[in-house]
Amino acid sequence: MQVINITKKQSRKRPLKISQTGLETEMHIIKDNGSLSYKGFDLCNKVKERYPFVNVEKECGKNMLELGCLPNINTYNPALEIIESIQAVINTGRGCKLRVYPFGTYPGRTKTKFTPSPDSKYKIQEKIFGKDKFALATKAVGFHHHYTLPKGVFDHEKKDLRLLMDSKLKRSLMNCYNFEIAIDPILTLLTQSSPFFEGQVLAKDSRLLVYRGGKKLNYPGMYNDHQQFGGLPPYKQTETDLIRSIKRRQARWEKLIRQADPNADPKTLYPCKLDISWNPVKINKLGTLEMRGMSMNYMSINLGLSALIKFCLKKIQREFIEVIPADKGINEPFKIKKGIMFIPPHTYVREELQKASAYQGFKDQALYEYTKKWYRFAKSLTPEFYYPILKKIEEMIDKRRSVSDEMLTFARRNKLLDNNGRLSKKGARIIALEFSERFEHDLVKTKRIVKQIMTVHTGNLVR
Repeated sequence: MQVINITKKQSRKRPLKISQTGLETEMHIIKDNGSLSYKGFDLCNKVKERYPFVNVEKECGKNMLELGCLPNINTYNPALEIIESIQAVINTGRGCKLRVYPFGTYPGRTKTKFTPSPDSKYKIQEKIFGKDKFALATKAVGFHHHYTLPKGVFDHEKKDLRLLMDSKLKRSLMNCYNFEIAIDPILTLLTQSSPFFEGQVLAKDSRLLVYRGGKKLNYPGMYNDHQQFGGLPPYKQTETDLIRSIKRRQARWEKLIRQADPNADPKTLYPCKLDISWNPVKINKLGTLEMRGMSMNYMSINLGLSALIKFCLKKIQREFIEVIPADKGINEPFKIKKGIMFIPPHTYVREELQKASAYQGFKDQALYEYTKKWYRFAKSLTPEFYYPILKKIEEMIDKRRSVSDEMLTFARRNKLLDNNGRLSKKGARIIALEFSERFEHDLVKTKRIVKQIMTVHTGNLVR
């Protein structure tokens, strides 16, 4: 056996760990006439019977379901699994005259029908948020990206962060966390797919407004009065700040539960404090940094972004890049010089860029420039064999045209909107069927691309 000697200088360059990527998708279910279906729970069970390997779960609304996958060090592995899982849902749905509509919000009017739950979590949340507000949870679907936390910062037995007093790993955690907050408006822009809400043109990203809400977005969404649990958080300067914010959130949530139901036991309902967060960026009890802000969209877009996010976080973790909020980060974001990357102040990200992403989309010049700079940076870190999965994202940026823009153009071209921007039931069904079909075509093409990426990469490894 060959013995390899590693000097101290070389050892500092070795990877600290092999981080993994995981993905989750949510989607609406529609009938084959384009109207919203409330048979998501039934379809979920049929998929499990027919395809036991598929990680499919019910969601809070009967019109929805969720798919997960096994994490892997290579982004293309969970990508292929999630594609094949969606195809399993599509195949099963055909026999029930059902289809998938995997975009942020259904274009037409909807009803709220909650999925039966063995515990009282949904009832508690309904009391805390209010019946009308909690109903919004059944009207919006998203895409979640997971990436393993830096080595040593997470206690998997306690399912909690470790407080490290003086550690590069601790700083790496904070750098990744703040970086994800900084890119949230970019990701919501590139995945926006819901210009319609309840049969009305609302915004370029109606899902973002409906789900997050709050004063910064000037919309009474689900978390309007509870931004601590669902809004885009501010940056955290230290790990102590992050841990204390988690504890404060837990304490407030337990108080709200007791107010809603004095007989409820918060510790039984939420045994893990990290479950008490539905924010766009959160620390997950799986030991991952979870990016929850993206809308569901074509898988070519979501998977392309997953690769870009992964290689950004890998760079920050492996090279201990310091991510520093500063005024210069507004005009020169994501540049790395002497191990330091500047990002904009969180007030600019949360109050300006987040709002621009929801309402103006690509029309906002500052957000557009910010997005281009991040994309150039992220692409420069991404291996070339991933470039084919980035084409649709590049086209969006070059044309300044999102999927929401495509939907609006389709609706206007086919005269589906009245003078007040309202859709008829028939118009909503036409849009739902058209984009469900486009999604399926994109899924087939994306699967070929992902397999091509796998072939190229594994071939290079063998050689």
